[in-house]
Amino acid sequence: MGDLIRYGALPDGVTLRFKIGAFTPSTIPMEKLAEYMRDLAVILGSPENVHFLRLEAGSTEIVHVVDRGAFLVNVMSRVGGVRYGAAPVEAIAAYRSINKRLAEDRATGALINGELSAEILNFPGMWAVEAEPFPPVTQAGAIDGVVIRLGGTGANVPVHVQAGDTVYSKCLASREIARELGHHLFGGPLRLTGQGKWTRDADGVWNLDRFLIGGFEPLDSKPLSRVVSELRSLRSGWEDVADPWDEIMKLRNDDEGEDAH
Repeated sequence: MGDLIRYGALPDGVTLRFKIGAFTPSTIPMEKLAEYMRDLAVILGSPENVHFLRLEAGSTEIVHVVDRGAFLVNVMSRVGGVRYGAAPVEAIAAYRSINKRLAEDRATGALINGELSAEILNFPGMWAVEAEPFPPVTQAGAIDGVVIRLGGTGANVPVHVQAGDTVYSKCLASREIARELGHHLFGGPLRLTGQGKWTRDADGVWNLDRFLIGGFEPLDSKPLSRVVSELRSLRSGWEDVADPWDEIMKLRNDDEGEDAH
């Protein structure tokens, strides 16, 4: 391994350099260096194919090598995805983490292809322009789920609603509506209608800030097979339908086609 490090590359590998425009190898705190390296590894992906070689002086340069096959097939597309905001969530988060750390260190950074001496990913760091915060959006909407908690002493009562693996904990209802919801606690699914306030975070994800419940109605939780059986018993034209789900999807597509016109 010593010879490989001396020559700066592994067999059939592409050497990359991550330049940190601050510190030197002798002044950068080891914990901070480890944080940079961890995020860089997440950006590149393919952990079994990325190998650390050395630190170089000037400013701090993390020199590493990527197995050529992994570089061409996976790493370059992942780095390109980060550049254009289309990479996996964890890679985008790691890129933002490095930029934030660089800004705190009053520095910039760059990932460079050592073979071509070409920059393949820029880290503006302290020169990054912060995006204007997107204003909250308030609009009418609905939440489908099961009421799992009610309580509070104010005029608006906190309500927790579970929809699959998601729990909406910022719902509110008047005391009158909360009293009615109490009959459905841990019961069947409900459709809660009202006004929701949504905010968007730095990653572009919309989060529910508040939902004021104005009304609700129980949702029919019958299985599709039972619904179709009831329709057939009514001589509604569903008697000879072989695949009810396929028929429902056809009807839905027909409706959307008409709406388009």
